[in-house]
Amino acid sequence: MAANLEQQIIQLIGTFKKYAGKDGDSSSLNQAELTEMAMKEFPSLCKNEKKDEILKGVFGKMDMDGDKKVTFDEFAMFFCFITIALEGNLNK
Repeated sequence: MAANLEQQIIQLIGTFKKYAGKDGDSSSLNQAELTEMAMKEFPSLCKNEKKDEILKGVFGKMDMDGDKKVTFDEFAMFFCFITIALEGNLNK
């Protein structure tokens, strides 16, 4: 049985795979796939009036090489940055 943290990493990989590839490229998320993922996986975002603006900004930050798609490496790095930011806020 996998440890809790290992299970969370496996779940992150599974979430990426669940949404990537609907456009035929399973190695990346396009803007529409990322938006679908965000709306389903972050329900509180759906309530935000600025959700479209927020998602456009998030996609721009995740797409580190500017190729209009988010690879798993970019996806994982973004979650690392979010984790670091959240940890910093929790310690205040």
